[in-house]
Amino acid sequence: MKEYAAAMQGLARELATVLAMNLGQGIFEEICDGSDSYLRMNRYPPCMMSAEVFGLVPHTDSNFLTVLHQDGVGGLQLMKGSDWVAVKPNPDALIVNIGDLFQ
Repeated sequence: MKEYAAAMQGLARELATVLAMNLGQGIFEEICDGSDSYLRMNRYPPCMMSAEVFGLVPHTDSNFLTVLHQDGVGGLQLMKGSDWVAVKPNPDALIVNIGDLFQ
């Protein structure tokens, strides 16, 4: 678990550095020391009564950057224009969300 967390922290730091540099902000490395990174693991098993229950309320990611790996269950949706679009799970891919703090 520690190795996975360290790998995801390294990836997030590299992505954030590239994004910041492309925005003309070269001081990212000086102000972010990695101590505010955390690993959260959620599991949402399939629901047999899916038509009768609701998932999370629509929300934005309030953090800086989210790196997400989906399982085969799916359920992640993204807002595209004014429509919710299902994100097909891909076990060989990671999803990167830019959070509110970055925006």
